[in-house]
Amino acid sequence: MDLQKIKYFLVGVLGSLIIRILFSTMSIKEIPNGYSQDLERQGKYAIYAFWHAHMLLPCYVGRNRNVKVLISQHRDGEYIAQVVQRLGYGVARGSTTRGGAKALLRMIKKIKEESISLAITPDGPKGPRFVAQSGAILLGQKTQYPIIPVMIYLEKYWEIPSWDRFCIPKPFSKARIFYGDPIVVPPKLEKSEMEECRVSLEKVLIKLGDEAESIIKEVV
Repeated sequence: MDLQKIKYFLVGVLGSLIIRILFSTMSIKEIPNGYSQDLERQGKYAIYAFWHAHMLLPCYVGRNRNVKVLISQHRDGEYIAQVVQRLGYGVARGSTTRGGAKALLRMIKKIKEESISLAITPDGPKGPRFVAQSGAILLGQKTQYPIIPVMIYLEKYWEIPSWDRFCIPKPFSKARIFYGDPIVVPPKLEKSEMEECRVSLEKVLIKLGDEAESIIKEVV
């Protein structure tokens, strides 16, 4: 095993362990309560879309379930892949900027073979921050899975000076996951309609964030 593979292995093991320990100290609630579990129990599957900066909490809440994640082929993406695989996720490598089309096609082929939900960060892997790319829309179109907008609230967190201002929650703090109304993408779309859907998803995620901020005092 070469040095780089050792680094990937160690990051995967330590990263997944730290995530489990960190979030086990926190007060976490889903709004609506048990939303994703209810969908799974009903035999329904979806594409969960959340911003890149907020991926840690969904990674913890959705662990060890039948979910596959789209992750960049960039070297940094390999570190993320190592972590999420040890949290019980399937992984497809690619992004809207590097290897994305092939990864999306692999995802689509895979879910035709077995029923799985999907997770994607619409503004990843390199941004711009809070600007949705077209990958989630293409997945929704080809799979006919509803896209579930997901917004994260963290009571206390550290913010990394990266392009997405990545958020790491502080131990023993509160966190909330808000699920928006499902977005169903038509199976046939013109290029202009694809762009309209992309912009719509972006606006819905931003609006959901605003709504979460406005009601958080009532639910925390």
